[in-house]
Amino acid sequence: MQQVSEHVFVETKYLGCNVGVVLTEQGPIVIDTPAFPDDVRDLREQIRELTKRRILNIIYTHEHFDHVLGAKGLTKKVIAHYKAVSDIEYLQANLPAEINHFYPDLYRQYKDIFDNVKIIPPQITFVNEMKLYAGNMKLELSWVGGHSPASILIYVPEDKVLFCGDNVDVGMPFVAPYSRFGEWIDALKRIEVMEIEAVVPGHDAMCNKEDVRRTRIFFETARDRVQKLIKSGANKSEAIQKIDLMGVLPVPPSQIVIQQVQTMVGMIWEEMEGQI
Repeated sequence: MQQVSEHVFVETKYLGCNVGVVLTEQGPIVIDTPAFPDDVRDLREQIRELTKRRILNIIYTHEHFDHVLGAKGLTKKVIAHYKAVSDIEYLQANLPAEINHFYPDLYRQYKDIFDNVKIIPPQITFVNEMKLYAGNMKLELSWVGGHSPASILIYVPEDKVLFCGDNVDVGMPFVAPYSRFGEWIDALKRIEVMEIEAVVPGHDAMCNKEDVRRTRIFFETARDRVQKLIKSGANKSEAIQKIDLMGVLPVPPSQIVIQQVQTMVGMIWEEMEGQI
């Protein structure tokens, strides 16, 4: 587990998502959870090496299964945005299909567990902002949406560390079916002006404000070009075929990346079509 500041540790090796631990006088606060049982056990052991205190809370950066499945093996004291509640209820009812879609081999390996796992819903929720005080530490939670309806930012002001969930990535941003790009761009702009020394993305390596800026420019360029085509009378299919974002791609182009971009352009067209 990487120590990124005096009180904040981050594990980036898990397949599901990055997991953060904020040490406080009242106990560790965990940001997101591993998706797979072996990783949950590993996280428990790593936390025991950091502190003898029990986990105080888990905070979900958002409601997707790769961020919430491991709570049952850690603690039931969970905090999240209020929109996560209904989405987790839906996820609970459809979990085997969701995991099998993204991780078929691991689903087969842990089928008995995933077919019966209980996702812990949040016991504490908030709407726009929440401050969590734990002894010597304060965590500032704020709803931003964007990647998902329940996506939040978690800021540790004492250490100037920001947990961004899947709104920030070092590579190609993962676009979910209910992503909203106006919210996403606003969230990235907000991050860019914050006083931050470490940015923790939802997946992969630690990043910085340059990665945030690159993602914002990518989204803004896509939205600007979609807007121009809508005003010219183009339909969704024409927008998908005509828009070229190769010059602002955050990763090298590939067939998979091109398909992701086309999906994103179609979603942006649908989001903006009713606004112009």
